[in-house]
Amino acid sequence: MVKIMNGEFRRVNWLRAARTLHACAAVALIVHSSVLLVGQQPQAPAGTPLYSVNAKYVNGMAPGYWPTAGSGLTLSLSAGTAYCGNPPVPAGYPGGSLTLTASATNYVYLNPANNCGPAASTSAFKAGEIPIAKVVTGASSITSITDARTWFQPQPCATGSAGDLQCSSLGTNQNISLTPSGTGASVITNLEDKGGQVFNVRAYGAKGDGITNDSPAVQAAYDAAVSAGGGTVYIPPTTSCYLLSTAINMTEDKHVVKIVGAGGHSATDPSNYGNICGNTGGVLFDLTNSSNKTLQGLNVTAQNGVTNPSTIGILFARDSAGNSGGHDYVIECKFSMPLHTSGTTYSFGAYLYGQELTYMTRDVLIADYPLVVDAYNQFGVTSPFVTLATGAQSETQDSFTDMELDTYGLGNAAYFNGTWDMILTGHSYNFTTTSPYPSSLQQYALSFTSTFAMHLKWRQEGFPGFLHNKLYLQNSQIYGTAAPFANSSTLTSVHAVEFDDASSVITHDDFAIMDEYPFATINYFFDSSENAVTPGVAVLDDVDFACGGQTNCVNIPVGNYDPGYSTYWKDVRWSGGSSTTEYPNVQVVDSLSGSFSVPATSVAANSCTELTGFTSVAAARAAQPVHFTLSPDFINGLNIHMSGYSGTTTPQVCNPTSSPITPPVTTVHWRLGQ
Repeated sequence: MVKIMNGEFRRVNWLRAARTLHACAAVALIVHSSVLLVGQQPQAPAGTPLYSVNAKYVNGMAPGYWPTAGSGLTLSLSAGTAYCGNPPVPAGYPGGSLTLTASATNYVYLNPANNCGPAASTSAFKAGEIPIAKVVTGASSITSITDARTWFQPQPCATGSAGDLQCSSLGTNQNISLTPSGTGASVITNLEDKGGQVFNVRAYGAKGDGITNDSPAVQAAYDAAVSAGGGTVYIPPTTSCYLLSTAINMTEDKHVVKIVGAGGHSATDPSNYGNICGNTGGVLFDLTNSSNKTLQGLNVTAQNGVTNPSTIGILFARDSAGNSGGHDYVIECKFSMPLHTSGTTYSFGAYLYGQELTYMTRDVLIADYPLVVDAYNQFGVTSPFVTLATGAQSETQDSFTDMELDTYGLGNAAYFNGTWDMILTGHSYNFTTTSPYPSSLQQYALSFTSTFAMHLKWRQEGFPGFLHNKLYLQNSQIYGTAAPFANSSTLTSVHAVEFDDASSVITHDDFAIMDEYPFATINYFFDSSENAVTPGVAVLDDVDFACGGQTNCVNIPVGNYDPGYSTYWKDVRWSGGSSTTEYPNVQVVDSLSGSFSVPATSVAANSCTELTGFTSVAAARAAQPVHFTLSPDFINGLNIHMSGYSGTTTPQVCNPTSSPITPPVTTVHWRLGQ
């Protein structure tokens, strides 16, 4: 009985459990049915991924704008919602389609200018557009769809002072990584670009409106780059300019810092320039004793939009402790400084005093003196931040390539004084082309004083002369073009090169200057007789002159400096000239002249024949060396030389070929004198 009761007890419990399970199942069915009914309301369009997959495309309200291929060139887009406008508000899209361009890459985006409605273009995404997809089409159909959707940013967005992205619905300083509309670039706090820090001057308060003094903002961005150990200071585009009313202090630090504009003078769109208005009244960028700095893509003017124009675009200098910077670069920049045609106030594009290892390339400098490289600070410039050195300083190993140097002629286009190992290539132009050319202005495009190892390839236009040289010029290659000048052939001051100061030493130099004057001038192509007191030079040694098409080639008195000074000339060569009877006027102490005949006598291979019947000429100073080798002409492959030493001259005919040569009867003219 007990067992039965126990068994009945168990049976009763089982029945109760079964009834309970049945009731729960019914409730579950009701709940499940309710869920199914709710889930069917926001039916996703066909082909749309499940919500868990598509959740990353939610812009805060709903997923959408799912791109799928329709028939032919039609792209279907599902419904969606985006923030749009200023201030941003939700903009709904019911879904639709776009007809794309055949055989192209179509960029599909939401257009903020049209209430964020979908649009397509064959150009890349632009800033402000919200990318949806990149769709490649064939002639009649869609071949591929690349989804470009990401978090939709409310428009507009801006970069905060810390580099953070600030959008009106997100608040500030989110410190999140987003893909900005239309750029494909990642924006994060403390923006990094190719491993170096980028410091946008607008993030430090620069306005770029041409009214606000943006110097504090640019200086703050530069100082931040230095504090970070180096980086790039970015000058973004502006249709006006960043007005700098105080100099930018870049002195006495060795960090690698670049100041980079949006395009520079090579940009096709002026609105992309890193436009700067120099309003400092003196120096604009001061790089005294500063190393590893780069200015690139800047467009600087001190001619327009300023009340106190800067007079020195860039100052590179040595400080009073003798410290010099180096390894600085100026690349594709334009500096337009104020120009004068009279007076003693000068402007300078770039001024180097005691600076070494500086490199400028593809720059445009417009100033009274566009480029000054000076070991003595002849113009007495000062730094607003640092006391400069005084006296002679080392100025070596600078390079200026593909430069454009323009002026009104108050100064030379390029002025080099006391320099070593310089490279200069490019072009200069003088805006003053009046006739007659004012005698008060500089006559020569280039001015060299005591220069060593100059490597020059230059074309000048607008100046009467090409180069004015004073004192030393040694171990140099002077290749250039003397371009046509507006004045007539009666200009007595037109020389390719004028040598000034009778103590000048001109040795181991090659003057290969192309003559593009449309006339034969009445003066000499190379001249040193302008100084009426002590004309000439002290030494001419191993020098080549190219005379272009000028009848008068060389007029250089030698030996008028000091009887106690070693003066001489030797190994002087020339070429060119438009006349077969032309000979150069190369002068020494005494006035002597004559001629000799070259007979029709065979000259053996690889040998020289002294000409007989020629009377040697004794120099007035027997103790003074007079040693020269002249090659006035080539006759059928023969070199005609006049050579001599210690007051005697001996003409020779030399045959450098491997076969005997018989010259025609020829008369060679020579002149020694003043």
